[in-house]
Amino acid sequence: MQEILHTLGLHDTLGAKGNRLSETAFWGPDSSGRLSRSSIGPEVTSATPFPHVLVVDQGDTEGALDEDLKIRGHEVNRPMELVHYAYDNTADPHWPITAYVRNCSSGAIEVWHTKYLLGSDGAASIVRHVAGISRQPNGGEEVWAVADVWAETDFPDIRRRCAVWSAHGGCMLIPGKENSFRIYAQLQANDLKLLDAGTCGPFVNHSVALPENSTLLFQILQSCICEIIAPFKMEITRVSWISRYRVSQGIVNRFTDPGQHVFLLGDACHTQSPKAGQGMNLGMMDAFNLTWKLALVLKGLAKPEILSTYDSERRHLANQFIEFDIKFAHIYLQKEALGSPEFYAVWRQSHGFTSGCAHRYPEGLLTRSSIRARINQSAREPLTPGKRLLSMALTRHVDGTVVDLYEDMPSNGRFHLFIFAGRLITFAVFKALSNSLASIESPLTYFTRNSPTMSDTFQFQNVTDIGSHYMDLYLIHTSNHLEIELSKLPKPFPQWASRIYEDVGGMGHATHGVSEKDGAMALVRPDGHITMVTNLDNAKGVLECLKVFMIDMPSQYNLFDTDFRGDQVLGNTIM
Repeated sequence: MQEILHTLGLHDTLGAKGNRLSETAFWGPDSSGRLSRSSIGPEVTSATPFPHVLVVDQGDTEGALDEDLKIRGHEVNRPMELVHYAYDNTADPHWPITAYVRNCSSGAIEVWHTKYLLGSDGAASIVRHVAGISRQPNGGEEVWAVADVWAETDFPDIRRRCAVWSAHGGCMLIPGKENSFRIYAQLQANDLKLLDAGTCGPFVNHSVALPENSTLLFQILQSCICEIIAPFKMEITRVSWISRYRVSQGIVNRFTDPGQHVFLLGDACHTQSPKAGQGMNLGMMDAFNLTWKLALVLKGLAKPEILSTYDSERRHLANQFIEFDIKFAHIYLQKEALGSPEFYAVWRQSHGFTSGCAHRYPEGLLTRSSIRARINQSAREPLTPGKRLLSMALTRHVDGTVVDLYEDMPSNGRFHLFIFAGRLITFAVFKALSNSLASIESPLTYFTRNSPTMSDTFQFQNVTDIGSHYMDLYLIHTSNHLEIELSKLPKPFPQWASRIYEDVGGMGHATHGVSEKDGAMALVRPDGHITMVTNLDNAKGVLECLKVFMIDMPSQYNLFDTDFRGDQVLGNTIM
C-alpha cells in the first residue's frame, strides 16, 4: 500500500503523521507457565522499498486524501446518505442511474443522475442491498474490544507490534504515534454478558476521560489486558477512542451489478477480522484498481468491458485474503500453536498481504500470464504478469540524479511501457524496436493517431483530464550514461529524455530476472501491475494486447464535462 501512496504523492505526508513498525514480537507461556517472549520477526519480508508497516490513524488518512482532492479542485460532500437508486430506462442513456441522496444537515432529498455508482458505504451497505447482491459468511462471528490508548506499563515490547497469548486470552498491541498504541482484545462470553447487562464493576479508573457510553467497555478492557500480560503491569491513562464491534469474515458473490454501472468497494463487499489490520488497505486497493479503469472508459479511450476486470481481479484477491484470515484467526486462538512451524508459516504468508507486494491478479483481459521473454524465475522479484512492478534505484540520464523509479512513475492514469535494454542500445534489435515504436503501428500512439510532443509527454495529466495521451515510455539500460548522447538515440527515445535511465551494475535487471544480453519489455498498467512481459522484438504483440480493451479512436468530447445533474427535492421522503 505504501508503494501506491508514494505514486500518489501522499507517502511523505502520511509518513509524518504515522509510526513505522519493523518488527513483531510473539509472547506466550513458557514451560513453567510464565509469560515470556518466544520470538521476534520482521514485519515485512517481501521485496519492497518500504520494509516496514506504516501505522496511520484512519482520520489522518482520510484527511490527507481530502486535502489532495481539494488541491485538484474537488471535495467530498458531507454529511450525505444514499437512500435509494434505480436504473431509469427512459433517461439519457449516458446517465442511466437515478440516485436519491439525503442531505443529513437539511433533511432534503436530492436527485442525482449519474453514469456510475460506487458503493463504499461499509458492511451495512445500502448500495449492496439495493443491488440485490448477497454476502456469504466465511467464518465465525467475533466480538472485539478495540481502543487507542496511552498507558503506564513495564511490558518490554510496547513499541513493537505484539501478539500475546496467555491462559486468560489473547490480545494484539500495535504502537502508534506519540507513544500511543492500539489494543485489540477478543471479548469472551462473560464479557459480553456484562456488556449486555450494563453492570459496572468496582475497578474503573475514574481519572481516565472516556468517550460517552464507554465506561463499562473500558472496565472490561483494562481488566482483560492486565490479566493477559501478567506478571507485567499496564494502567491505561488516556483513551482517545474505544469501541466494540462484531466481525464476521465474509465476501459478496459479485463486486458489481449485472449492468456494470454499480460497484462495491471495501467493507461493502468483503469483511475480515482486525488481526491482520488490512481492512482499510484492501478497500483503498479496491478503489485504486477500479478508478483508473473508469477514467479511461469515461475519456472514451477504453472499452466498457475493461470494467469487468474489477470483479475478477479484486474478488480473486479478496477470496485469498479471507481464506488466509480464517486460517490466521483459527491458529491465533490456539495457544498451543504459538511457536509451531504451522504458526510461522501462516505468519509469513501475512507479509505479502501486509505489504500488498504478493498480490497477483489472475489471467484476464488485462493480464497475459504467458511470458515471451527469457526471465530468471530465481531472481529476487522476476517480472511477472499480474504482480506489481518493483521499484529500483536508477540514474536518470539527463542530469545524473539517482532516483527511485516510483518517483518518476506517478499515478497519472496512463500505462507505462518499460524497455529493459541491457547493453543492447547499439544493437540491431534495439534499432528495430525503435522503428516499431516510431511507426503508425506503435503501441505508444496507435490509439491517438498522433505522436506525443515534448509538452504533453512530461506535463502532469490528472486522470480526469480528457487528454489522449495514454502511455509513458521508459528506457532502462546498463551502459555508461556518460558515453551515450541522448539526441543520437533513434526515435522516439529523444522525446522521452527524462525517462531514460542507467541501471548501474545491472542491479535492476538482475532483480527483475532480465538478462543484459537479451533484454525484455514490460507493459505496466496505470496501477503499477504488469499486464505482459515479452521480448524486445514484439512491439506488435503489445499493440495487439492493447487492442483488446482500448478504443481505436477516442471520443471527441469530454465525458467529464459534469459529474452529475441534480435537482433538490424539498421534504424528507422520496415519494
